[in-house]
Amino acid sequence: MIIAIDPNKRKFSFKCACCGNIHEGGPSFSYDKPFEYFGVPDEDRESCIRINSDLCVINESVFLIRTTLAIPILETDDDFLWGVWVSQSKESFDRYVDTYETDQSGDVSFGWLNVRMPGYTANDAEPVYLAVDVHWGPDRPELVFHQHENHQLAIDQREGISWDKAVELATLLQHPPSCS
Repeated sequence: MIIAIDPNKRKFSFKCACCGNIHEGGPSFSYDKPFEYFGVPDEDRESCIRINSDLCVINESVFLIRTTLAIPILETDDDFLWGVWVSQSKESFDRYVDTYETDQSGDVSFGWLNVRMPGYTANDAEPVYLAVDVHWGPDRPELVFHQHENHQLAIDQREGISWDKAVELATLLQHPPSCS
């Protein structure tokens, strides 16, 4: 397979106003834990939660998998990538676990985004719960927002974000708010 690179598109990079470093390539950030994890008291987490880098079960009733959310950066061939958690029905979760070691291309399941997304909520402590389809594949599953979702995050996935917005988000996520 030959992948065509558009010669009119640049590689995403920027000089960070906070640290002065040059950051190159599509930014990538991930969440170690889903939002629901923090709803369980600290003293109960060990007995109520089973979690690893890909799967999370809370109280044997909440089932989550980690997926990839790609947001195109306009005028580049790069995406702004997020490793995010998505809830699944027990049936979809069990099917995902049972077929984890195989190529799951073609499988799709419904879920709800389950993370806090700085830059995408009025109060960055709020969770973002949006309807998604999880497209399973040979690697980590990818999520696609439902077309009816009109949240800015879903719009950005459909339409892409500007270079400046990608820099703003990357800076927000890499550095404390006091550095702006």
